[in-house]
Amino acid sequence: MPIEVLPALDRSTLRERCTGFVRERIVSGAMPPGTHIREAPLSGELGVSRGTLREALRPLETEGLLVSDGRGHMLVRELSAREILEVFEVRQALEALAASELAERDDRATIVAELRGLLVPLRSGELGFGKQIELDLRFHAHLCELTGNLTLVATWRRLIGQIEMIIIAAGPGRAVDRMRYADHIAIVDAIETGDSAHAAAVVSAHMNDFARKYVGDAHADGLETR
Repeated sequence: MPIEVLPALDRSTLRERCTGFVRERIVSGAMPPGTHIREAPLSGELGVSRGTLREALRPLETEGLLVSDGRGHMLVRELSAREILEVFEVRQALEALAASELAERDDRATIVAELRGLLVPLRSGELGFGKQIELDLRFHAHLCELTGNLTLVATWRRLIGQIEMIIIAAGPGRAVDRMRYADHIAIVDAIETGDSAHAAAVVSAHMNDFARKYVGDAHADGLETR
């Protein structure tokens, strides 16, 4: 069904709506990893020019949800088992460092309370898949942001698109149970102890466990190491 295009919408607003539409199609699985973006039919469906569509796709390419196929076309990103493992290795290093630093902070109680608040919505059993991904990533991003280490944060943010695609490729049937409240609150509890080594170890165990699961998914789906 085409997006309803309102006359009062300016070009930037229309572009943002198109970006949101395509992002939602990717997250929902309507455009699974490996899907080629066919500009003519998609621009017709959205009721916009191909130029506007290309502009709308750029933020998704920057995020890492879309990649060029080398022939002037875009496709939904598909990560190999090796790439998934590499993403988790980097995440483990960054987030273990963040948790370790936060455990040593004098304002640790305030930090813990803030992180606990972010996790409350994950207790709901009625979250959509896209919302669950959003909440999961918000928690992990904020874990890094609370350190105040801008290099750490910038490095983590460059992984967001790849992290999203790993979760999306696994699909709701496999990924939903990997974004549970219980798995995340354990990280907060570890920070609360004030034991930096323990906090880092809990994060590392969390990342190793989910790396194993997502790499297993990739092998099951035929996305071997390349």
